[in-house]
Amino acid sequence: MKILPVLDILNQTVVRGVAGQRDTYQPIQSRLTASSQPIDIARALRDEFQISEFYVADLDAILHEKLNLNLYQSLLDEGFTFLLDCGLRRAVGGQPLASMSGISLVAGLETLVAPQELGQLVEQWGAQQTVFSLDLKQGKPLVSDAPQNEFALIKDPLEIAELSIRQGIQQMILLDLAQVGTGRGTGTEELCRTLRSHYPELQLITGGGIQNQDDLIAQAEFGADAVLVASALHDGRIGREAVLSLL
Repeated sequence: MKILPVLDILNQTVVRGVAGQRDTYQPIQSRLTASSQPIDIARALRDEFQISEFYVADLDAILHEKLNLNLYQSLLDEGFTFLLDCGLRRAVGGQPLASMSGISLVAGLETLVAPQELGQLVEQWGAQQTVFSLDLKQGKPLVSDAPQNEFALIKDPLEIAELSIRQGIQQMILLDLAQVGTGRGTGTEELCRTLRSHYPELQLITGGGIQNQDDLIAQAEFGADAVLVASALHDGRIGREAVLSLL
């Protein structure tokens, strides 16, 4: 199983995400380092867990369409690779990142204006560097209110997943924002199990609400190939030995 530490970036600082309530997010407090700067956090995670691939949620971009390009490049220069959710609305939004080798683009349901934009991203970036994030909140799809967004007409997360697969998606994140940082599980277990059964070749990434090592093992049993983890790594609920035993 792959474990992907999460860097939630807000005001160019790593913050602790809780239940998707972004206006309350505060700088991360970690047992690994006193700093909340992205480079310092990334280095500390690499030193402790021997992991150099992350998931980066750039909330400055998601909320305000301000790409932290210098930060991305700094992480790449340090030898890190990462899945990046930078709030893409349209495929053209990925163009500033085209020269940055080491980034896989995450296209989130929350911000995409249409399924066709997802298909264009796959054409431009390739299926191995394009990831669809099926964003939920309390089990319900979290969808952009852009006009004529076909995603907004679909209430069943499974149907949204299937529509994204028809756009060429081979990698998918299942993320319920209401579970993030709560330690109460991902809330996407049954969806993960169903997708694994119907689409055995689909790469599935789950996360949000991971409490301990048992939760990681459970996600693998539900069919996840990788798991996003943040708070449990910084709090010490998941330690070095537990991570290394699963890599």
